[in-house]
Formats: sequence, C-alpha cells, structure tokens
Amino acid sequence: MAHLLRKIAIIGLIAVNSPVHSGKPADADLPQAARQATETARSEMRNVAGSLTAAREAAEILAGMDPVLRERILHAAASAVVGKPSTPR
Repeated sequence: MAHLLRKIAIIGLIAVNSPVHSGKPADADLPQAARQATETARSEMRNVAGSLTAAREAAEILAGMDPVLRERILHAAASAVVGKPSTPR
C-alpha cells in the first residue's frame, strides 16, 4: 500500500510540475477574468448612459420644434431606418 501511495505521489508531483500546467493552478487566472468582466460591465454601463442621454437630448430638441417640421424630421428618420424613399408632402 505504501508503495502504491508513493507512486501516486510521484505521478502527482510530475503532473503538477509539467510544462502543460506551467506550474500554475487553473484558478490563478480567475481574478484577472473577474477584473476583465467588471471592466466590460462598467464600459457597457457608460455606453448605455451615453445613449440614454443622447436620446433625452434629441427628444428635448424635437419637443421644442414646430409640429410640421418635427413631423417631417421624424418621417425622414423613419424612412431612413426602413430603407424606403421618403415621399414629399
């Protein structure tokens, strides 16, 4: 039994120090991956906040326009999104 345990220990030691594992456990990259995920989430939140601010500013500008001009601008924007040519009124 002692002989078997010694062989298992030797095999384990060789496996841990092998170049495949680079001498590091697999969990060593976990903090870096968590840091990258946090940074990605922060940048996405900044992008969302910027988009919401731009949408709010555009809505405020449109609200202050003449109703006929606002209708033309919204119609042109909707036509551009759909891809159909706009018809003049």
